[in-house]
Amino acid sequence: MISFVGAGPGDFELITAKGIRRLQNADVVIYDRLASPLLLFYCKPSCRFVYVGKTPYQKTITQQKINQLLLHAQAASTNVVRLKGGDPVIFGRLSEELKAVQRAGLQFEVVPGVTAASGIAAYAGVSLTERMISSEVLFASGKKKNNKTADYSNFRPEQMICLYMGIDALPELVEALKKQGFLPNTPVRITSWGTTGFQESVTGSLASILPLVRVQEIKNPAMIMVGWAVAEEKGRDWFSTQPDFGERLLIVACRRPTIAELIEYTENGAAVWWRQVGPMRDQRFDEVGTIYEAEHHFSNVLFADEAAQRYYAEQGVS
Repeated sequence: MISFVGAGPGDFELITAKGIRRLQNADVVIYDRLASPLLLFYCKPSCRFVYVGKTPYQKTITQQKINQLLLHAQAASTNVVRLKGGDPVIFGRLSEELKAVQRAGLQFEVVPGVTAASGIAAYAGVSLTERMISSEVLFASGKKKNNKTADYSNFRPEQMICLYMGIDALPELVEALKKQGFLPNTPVRITSWGTTGFQESVTGSLASILPLVRVQEIKNPAMIMVGWAVAEEKGRDWFSTQPDFGERLLIVACRRPTIAELIEYTENGAAVWWRQVGPMRDQRFDEVGTIYEAEHHFSNVLFADEAAQRYYAEQGVS
């Protein structure tokens, strides 16, 4: 069985109960860049991890190679989880992988997840459907294909627009909306790495958002929300008011963490990674951590015990 599981938009607690059960029973987990690696701590000791992350800024694994990995993993294992950020059925390239699985005659299932638009809006206190303000919600992709931006010529001011991975396409979007009669003061909110302690947000208008994004250097993965309902969120952004929001903690220990230990940090708004050191560490997480720490900077280091601090110093870990 191949289970395509939605990991949610970033906060690792936003995965479904069914998704957790699939991870706990998995023999192989093939996971992408936007799925929180903290979820891998649900997996049993014999589970194998395969990273297939894609980034818009460097060359990464091809979709064809991912399809091949799925088939090879299923041939060698009973339970395979393809862990995708957000919801697999919303801009998750699910159909391409399903076609490969179907052609091979393999059994599969799809476990939905919280998509980035609803997750990020909820953490900001934004109602995507606001009575008398936004009667429709439109999900669109900002990714370019063959160096061409998607068509943004059919949007309407009464819509709440949610543009996924849209930083590169933002200038084209702003220009298209202005031509379609959107007022210059139409509210815009952009959030990168939403629902996590790495979250950064900027709020402005169609007239002001481009320079604001440049100044704050907001990059993908980002959710762009355009619509008058964005203005209603003032004072409702509960997530950024959490006591540890913005803290980026690297915890060093000689053992695996419990899920409860991780939640102690993340539910208060912190970003956290648990790095294991010493001969008794779970070596599967060496590569997982190397990949994760290469992209994310952690400003504070906490040691779970004296032995961890000693191994950390002896190995010259930085």
